This record gives sequence, C-alpha cells and structure tokens, in this order.
Amino acid sequence: MIFKMASLAANPPRGFHVQYIDDIAVLVLNNTENRFNVNSVQQLLDALDEVERNDSANALVITGIGKFFSNGLDLDWLSQQPPDVGLKFFGMLKEMNLKLATFPVPTIAALNGHAFAAGGILALLCDCRVMRTNKGWICLPEVQLKLKFSTMMVDLIRLKAPSPQVARDMMIFGKRYTSDEALKVGLVEAVCEESQLLDCACKLAKQCIGKNGLDRVMLKTMKMDLYGTILEKSALKDEQVRRDERVGKMDAYNKAATSKL
Repeated sequence: MIFKMASLAANPPRGFHVQYIDDIAVLVLNNTENRFNVNSVQQLLDALDEVERNDSANALVITGIGKFFSNGLDLDWLSQQPPDVGLKFFGMLKEMNLKLATFPVPTIAALNGHAFAAGGILALLCDCRVMRTNKGWICLPEVQLKLKFSTMMVDLIRLKAPSPQVARDMMIFGKRYTSDEALKVGLVEAVCEESQLLDCACKLAKQCIGKNGLDRVMLKTMKMDLYGTILEKSALKDEQVRRDERVGKMDAYNKAATSKL
C-alpha cells in the first residue's frame, strides 16, 4: 500500500485529531505552530486515548501540517496564567509524556517541519522518527531560552538520544539538527521529500509491527521497563522539588509577615 499525504482528509480541521489509514492511526497536528497549552495537551491526551481504545490500530504516526511539527510550549499563554493553572498544565504535560513514551503500539514521529523545545521532546518520545528533507530543524533550545530542563526531561533525553554526544549537543549547546545531520547521528531513521513523508512513516510503522504483529500488553511492559519506570521516578523528584519550593516561599512569606508584627 502507498501512503500519501493526500491520503489525509482534505482541509483537515484545526486542532489535533486522529485519522486512520489501514491499521495505522495518524495523529494530525494542525494548529499553526502546534504549541502546547492546557487545551492542546488535552486534545493530545484525548487523541491518545482514542487510539488506545481502538483495538484495530496497530501503530501510531504523529505529523503536523505546515511549517511546524511543533514549536513547543505556548510561552505567551503560560506567562499569563496563575500558578494553579501552570501546575495543572505541567501535570497534564507529564501525563502525556509518560503515556506516549509507554504507548502500547509502535509510535513514529513524521517531522514535517520544525520540532523545537517541547516539540523536539514530543518527537523524542516516539519510538522512531522520519524527517522531511531540507525543511525544518529538530532542536532543544532551552539553553538559549534560559529554561531549565526538569529531571524527567533530562532522563528522557539521556534515554532517547542516540549517543551521549548528541545528548550533550542538544541540551548544553542547543544544536539545531537539519534532516541530513539528524540522520547521520541517528536522531531519525529516514529522511524523505514532503510528498513521501507519510508513506515513509507508515512503511516504518509496518516494519516495527512485523509480520506477526505485536502484543499490546507486552509492548507496553517492555516500554515501561525501558523508559516508564525511570521517567516516573524522575517525575516524582520534580514534584518534590516543586513542593519544597512552595514550602520555601510560604516560609519566607510567614517570616516576612511575622517581622512586621
């Protein structure tokens, strides 16, 4: 079977939604830069739940429409939110990361364009990646943005980067990888023209599934052993850090208030 981008519905709706081609679920990101906020992360969680409920889906491909696969967090939105909304958002993001990292079918990121910051993390969370030739970078520019990685993200990058050198270059130097560079260092399994991107991703998914298919329970168990347990532990560390920070701020507030009595 030949899978073309034209196989996707014409004029796909805005937002994040799932289509099916044969036994492969295709999660389409169609919201301009595909940034993450409470609404878009909830759409992603809902989409993953839909695919997981569909016993006929044997693999998941994630791709975008336009210039961006995903440009990461919606920082403009996030900067305007009260602390409780921010905490809710990062809790949802953690849930999505763990869910995708241990998803019970093979997952392929088909990078149609830029995969920056949390968008690059989304790509790394998938089992495999294919990338459009000569269009877009995969990059974790947090060092330039002066944003610290959480413990969970550090562990994820260490687990998913093809080598310690690539992990170093991505995290410490914020290196931008072109498609050819990403292929050379093993960040992606294949590069191709945009018109062949979906075909390439679906063929790779079929290779992962194999002739006899994969048992969902066993695949999820293997991913939990490889990724999930470590990521869950690091997520708990992050939660403890945030709790300690909140306690420290409250203690400082109480001391300041007491000194005025």
